[in-house]
Amino acid sequence: MPAPPIRAVEPVPSSPVADTPPEGSLPAGDASAGSANSRAGGGDDGEPPARVAGADEAPPGHAPEDVAAAYAAAPAAAAGAPGASWRSRRRARKALRSRLRRRLTRTGITVVLVVVLVVGGAVGYAVYRLDQIQRVTVKGLQKVASSGAHANVEDILMVGSTSRCAVKSQKHFQNFVKQCEQGVNGVNSDVVMILRLDPNNHRVSLLSIPRDTFVPGARAGGLYNKIDAALADGPSQLVQAIEQDFGIPINHYVVLNFESFANVVDALGGLDMYFPTQVFDNQSGLTQMQTGCVHISGLEALALVRARHLYYHYDRKTKQWLGYDGSGDLGRIERDHLFLKVLAKAVARRGLGNLAADNSLLGALAPQLTVDTSFGVREMAHLVLSFHSVNVGAAPQYTVPIINDSQPYMYKGYSYGDIVFPAEPQDQQTIDAFTGSAPAGVKLRPGSITVSVEDGTGSPAATGATAAQMRALGYKVIASGAATPVGPISETTVRYSSSSHLQQAEKVLSDLSGTVVLGQGPTLGGADVTIVTGTSLAVASAGSASTATSASVHRVAGTSASAGDAVLSALVTQLAAVSSGTRSALPSTDGGALGAPTSATSGIPAYDPRGCPTGAKAVK
Repeated sequence: MPAPPIRAVEPVPSSPVADTPPEGSLPAGDASAGSANSRAGGGDDGEPPARVAGADEAPPGHAPEDVAAAYAAAPAAAAGAPGASWRSRRRARKALRSRLRRRLTRTGITVVLVVVLVVGGAVGYAVYRLDQIQRVTVKGLQKVASSGAHANVEDILMVGSTSRCAVKSQKHFQNFVKQCEQGVNGVNSDVVMILRLDPNNHRVSLLSIPRDTFVPGARAGGLYNKIDAALADGPSQLVQAIEQDFGIPINHYVVLNFESFANVVDALGGLDMYFPTQVFDNQSGLTQMQTGCVHISGLEALALVRARHLYYHYDRKTKQWLGYDGSGDLGRIERDHLFLKVLAKAVARRGLGNLAADNSLLGALAPQLTVDTSFGVREMAHLVLSFHSVNVGAAPQYTVPIINDSQPYMYKGYSYGDIVFPAEPQDQQTIDAFTGSAPAGVKLRPGSITVSVEDGTGSPAATGATAAQMRALGYKVIASGAATPVGPISETTVRYSSSSHLQQAEKVLSDLSGTVVLGQGPTLGGADVTIVTGTSLAVASAGSASTATSASVHRVAGTSASAGDAVLSALVTQLAAVSSGTRSALPSTDGGALGAPTSATSGIPAYDPRGCPTGAKAVK
């Protein structure tokens, strides 16, 4: 993505942490993010978060002095009156224990949680605090498997909502509150991540889906759109789109809003981040002129993780930003992954097993966290107990590869702006690395699957070629037809009628490459699977498909921590197969607008913020 024209930006050197360029001096093409209070450097007067009952406070109506008083009276009660018999003393001790039991019951959660905290880190206060979490009904969630290779493994969909109306704080989020009052809400998902917890191998992994990925079923009724638009139709629609289009079963749903994210950081007392150079994003509110190790607040952290129009390295002589990141959402995802590592370290250092820190952290998070109704407190506590010792900073983190469309995308006569397409085989191999195994469908025999081919590009010759190639691979091609092209560029959809045919679709997908995606919907001619051809499609050649498939499965199978590394070698294998002619590419009709597939993992640019070096002292 080319950088917008850069104009002079003169920072105000009054703040060593986050100097803000003067109004009217922003890079051309950037719209104002709102009032100064909505920026990273403005509106934060350092006031601590509101006090909440917890570590050193009993819940309302349960004074901790009751227990202390009971213990203070214990020696006298145990001794009994002067001259009392041993039976009297025994009855007195029993009465004391009974009174203590009643008082412990009244103080309940406070005392019990102390014991649990000693044993299980932050789990104790979860029992108290997690009752404050908001619940939402989400349809389509899958039950956690109780047997098989993925027994007890959980895939949790984590969403960063852009809802302005979910923000309640007038003080720090005035711009968002004002937008809500004006009817501008924007309920999309800024961040779409899937957290995989595998207790069998004590493994944690994270997969991000770029928000602009164009997929079928993103909107209700099977309509195509960007994946981030699904949340506008509710969480059930987003879950359905991920399960149907990527084949990933979702067990639970968690959503954070802007305010809850910032509050978590503030509850930790802020975070220390290393800034190699100055960075700026007017649209997210990020302005960081101090370099080196810097202590940032919740608002500054929020501006950082939302930044996707990032300028870097400010020249004070010319008063210009010399660099523009240009990676958009992919760059933001990488920065989010880096930030999560820093956050995880801070939580592990301050928030686990420390009563005051646990209470502050959970008190900031729980009231503004929303989860599905089936995600119970006991299950959450069990997960924390199972994974609290895992080094989250070392967990594999992937991003679903995409193919960029360099032009604003036209679909059925409407412009969808900047979008990105799924990329095969890279996407499936990344998902395989994330889950630790290939989908079950790739083991099916082509001869057991009926296929129909539908022309989606207005090219009968290309449709006929696709049908012939699928027959050569052994598939039973039973029908062909034509559909009205959706525009000059389109993705290929591997359509299956219901979840009972997902495995057949996975097998067909494994023999295709290009801008290809799964999608659930009616099939042509009653076939198990229909291929709706797009403008960039390649089909595996006969005689090479089974070998290539088995090699791919072998490389990404397994659940060890090193299984994630196999995605890179698998990609190299597949790309080599395409260049050596083992896949037959149809003539592309995208006019050169589509780029090369991105990587599931990538290096960190030298200018991106990251964790501070060990022993470094942060500037506040």
